[in-house]
Amino acid sequence: MAAQYGLRTRDASGVVTLDTTVTPIRSLKMMTVTGNGAFDQYFSIPEIKAGSFVVVDTLIDRGENTYSPAAWYSAGSLQLRQPGVETWQVMILSHGAESAGGAETYGIRTRNNNILTQIDSVNRALTVRYSGQFQFGQQAGTIILWADINFPAPITTYERPLIFLNAADYMMVGNFAVKGSPGNWTGFRLKAWPFSAHGSAWAQFMTIKWFCSSYDAGAVATGAYGARVRDANGGLLFSTTMNITNLLSQPASNSFVQAGPSLTAGNWYAPSQQMSWTGSYDDYVLANALFSCTNIVQTTQPIRANFGGFLPGNRGILQMYVDNGSGINPLTANGRTLFAARPMRPL
Repeated sequence: MAAQYGLRTRDASGVVTLDTTVTPIRSLKMMTVTGNGAFDQYFSIPEIKAGSFVVVDTLIDRGENTYSPAAWYSAGSLQLRQPGVETWQVMILSHGAESAGGAETYGIRTRNNNILTQIDSVNRALTVRYSGQFQFGQQAGTIILWADINFPAPITTYERPLIFLNAADYMMVGNFAVKGSPGNWTGFRLKAWPFSAHGSAWAQFMTIKWFCSSYDAGAVATGAYGARVRDANGGLLFSTTMNITNLLSQPASNSFVQAGPSLTAGNWYAPSQQMSWTGSYDDYVLANALFSCTNIVQTTQPIRANFGGFLPGNRGILQMYVDNGSGINPLTANGRTLFAARPMRPL
């Protein structure tokens, strides 16, 4: 057996709560960039490594018209399309030692063969804060068009929390928005889209499971067993009592392709886009950028909804559509940053 290096903790009943020899924890670094009004704007970001995940998100709640820019990234570089002059949230998620903090960084770093873990005041651990389930859609002529979810208590980070969605089977959703503002994120909204190319599947309620992740550590019960990481000021960065968000796979950021039947009705048109998915019903998809709208500034229909999800009985495909009421200037889902994840421990 190979030598095992790292950290292992248990709870009061002896159940392992963290084992860095088997759980690769991706660290999370938050930063912001500001648009200069260019159609395409490029940012030099050395923290983006070859194995990083990058998600670009908004800091503004615009209700159902909340939008994020199309984004592409490669090692050291980020491209935003039509970022305007707003400030955007950039989340860089990396394998442990890929993005190290400075000499003043407080935290832990472990290496076990090829499994890296880093949790410190610069590279945060993404953990599950809240979770739940709801139903919406259409059944027997009754339509529930919107889901409006409130967190038990606000999340107080400057950056928006990350919302991950799954479904018992079929899912067709869009117009996603996190409610609130920096320092006071209170919940999220989501629309059930009645249009798809899959017929009778829409005649059933969609059962949606969700969890919310953040680097906001929240409260830890007094007397809890395990390990805690604090910053230089004594602020809690991480506790092994938390449920880590495992970031499992990152589809290529431009891997949507034109596939499947597009949707048409008069002048209305929504091109069909697909990418390969994980094949597992246990994997959740990040909603923040994928299911929010896109803003195409120069057109007469600037706000375009991205909607999609999972096809009936099929987790090998992630299906997306882009709403285009004019029937011209159709968009694709390319450049939507996303990834698959699941909680380390059952919810």
